Amino acid sequence: MSDRTNAIADELLALKSESGVINPAAAVEWARKNKKSTLHANLEWDDSIAGERWRVSQVRQLIAVHITDPDGGRRFVSLSIDRKHDGSNGYRSLDDVVGRPDLREVMLRDALADLERVQARYSKLTELQPVWDAADQTRATRASRKAAA
Repeated sequence: MSDRTNAIADELLALKSESGVINPAAAVEWARKNKKSTLHANLEWDDSIAGERWRVSQVRQLIAVHITDPDGGRRFVSLSIDRKHDGSNGYRSLDDVVGRPDLREVMLRDALADLERVQARYSKLTELQPVWDAADQTRATRASRKAAA
């Protein structure tokens, strides 16, 4: 890890409560009071910029929560190819994505990458081993298909 990453981790870990919880609001307050901290340097303090980012984040949540199918599933998805920082990012209809082989491939690649992150987070839960095995099998099948092509 980088020195910056270590410094942020150290500062956040030092804010852990007696019950072992790091409270994000308390961390912001601490950073506000400790202007020379690495945590302070990594937060956006310009309220006009932070406010706009928060509103964009809220719209993302609203899309996920309110544009759903009758079973409550998402109808729109954000693909990795659509996550740009130039303002042109967005969400695509799930029906459109599944209906196009190129976009379906991106979605599958994104899903497997998400699974890797989930596996890293929950690897200590041995009860989930069948899930990790299935994901590994899917990756192996995809790799063999690519090699054959």
